[in-house]
Amino acid sequence: MAHYAISEFLIVLAALWGANRLVAQTRATAAFGLLLFGAAAAIGVVRFPFDLIEPWADMHRFAGMMGGLLAMMALVHQIVRFETARLSPSAHIGLAALGLGVALAMPGLRVLLFLLWSLGFIWLAARHTPNREASAWIKAGVAGFMLFNVIVFRQSPYLDPAVSWHIFHVLVAAWMVGVSWLLTMSATAKARGSATAKAKG
Repeated sequence: MAHYAISEFLIVLAALWGANRLVAQTRATAAFGLLLFGAAAAIGVVRFPFDLIEPWADMHRFAGMMGGLLAMMALVHQIVRFETARLSPSAHIGLAALGLGVALAMPGLRVLLFLLWSLGFIWLAARHTPNREASAWIKAGVAGFMLFNVIVFRQSPYLDPAVSWHIFHVLVAAWMVGVSWLLTMSATAKARGSATAKAKG
């Protein structure tokens, strides 16, 4: 079972790398979201090699589901706060707090809530990330890769459990790299912003 820690560690590395890029461009809320995914994976990195498989099973499951939900909320909030989305930050905080309360009170709805915030992230990423120059379809594809991964590869009935989890972990890490690309400013946008600032000055 220790082999699970290898692909979990990729998520930790992607979280640290992506969070560093995001913080460097004042996207700390999104960085927090990636670090939550990384923290859940870090439990797996410790759990499997050190014979904590059963003792930490519930904690790992809770961190993966609730941490993932909160992380997706943080990514949505990043766009709401700093881009051009019409939803106000305070309104989203209220919705997120309600969603987290429901998730804690009714665990059976956690997957549905994760789905809703994932769809919200896909929509906002496609339409309200002007600093990244790419088509809306590409942005939606990058943002939605996590949801595709969850549906297709997480605990897939068609794959060996070990293969299913390793593919899932590797693709989560790849998605996090994609998110850091999606929510940071392109070199072209930086140059344009600098030119605009000089012209105004």
